[in-house]
Amino acid sequence: MRRLAGLVVVLALLAGAAPWAAAADGVCEPQLRRALPLPGVSDGVVAVELLAAAVRQVEPALRPWRNPGAPIPAGERGAEAARFVASVGLLPDGWSLETHDLDAWQAMHARFAGWYRATPATVQGGNREGMLSDMVATLGAVSGALRPLVVFATGQGDEVTFFAVMWNWTPQPRLLLFEPAPGLRLGEGRGDERAEPVLAAMSGCALRFERFAYAPEDLAIGLFGQQGESIFRVVASDPPEAGLPAVFEAERLMDVFRFDDPALAGVRVLSGGVEGPSIGAGTVLRLLAVVRTNINLDGIFFHTAFP
Repeated sequence: MRRLAGLVVVLALLAGAAPWAAAADGVCEPQLRRALPLPGVSDGVVAVELLAAAVRQVEPALRPWRNPGAPIPAGERGAEAARFVASVGLLPDGWSLETHDLDAWQAMHARFAGWYRATPATVQGGNREGMLSDMVATLGAVSGALRPLVVFATGQGDEVTFFAVMWNWTPQPRLLLFEPAPGLRLGEGRGDERAEPVLAAMSGCALRFERFAYAPEDLAIGLFGQQGESIFRVVASDPPEAGLPAVFEAERLMDVFRFDDPALAGVRVLSGGVEGPSIGAGTVLRLLAVVRTNINLDGIFFHTAFP
């Protein structure tokens, strides 16, 4: 994926002295609890359902990179979750419901946390509640290790017109485009607090947005490429949409960022990358006058690093 060098240059020139903060431990307990299967299933089914739910909290629009077969036969409880976590390399080699044990459960946590160089929980297992507590703890550690960098645009009345996330600290670096919540706009005030309602509305229980840059729409798109010359290459969508084109051509780029393109009907998150000419010095100078950000120079390199 293209590394968006123009965006990094602009933010580096704007860098101030804002720190960043880690997320608190113990997140998404209600969301993970909803993923628990009904009592009476094996610990292996509970494990894959919890792990799949945790991954989806922090990795929207993730494209699988393995073809693992069917760790659990199709149609059985846990089959879809098992196939998903196996397709992204999170199941131990040779895993099955029959071989699942506490060591396998620990290995699942270690692989998931390892994506972000986080420390997994020391699992206790034992029962459904114990396994839920294990995953809440590991997801809390993962949440605190995430490094999303938000770039959003505003239009008339300070309404948010697109919301993009530079998502590098992940096993699958990509640009995430989120459909903005209807009517979402900047808050009152003059400083960084204006962005707070936007970040709060778009954050999830584990994927929390704190570091940002924003600008008027006609200039914000210039942080990613040159309008009319840059394309968007699709990686995946959430929910998955089989009919999406592999590439959105340059004339559709702005509609893709806004989620106005008809092909994105029903899609909430689109992942991929912008490809095309780098932004020129003139664009950089124009952006310096209008971009607002709360990230410092160290934070730029922190949030654009790769694991």
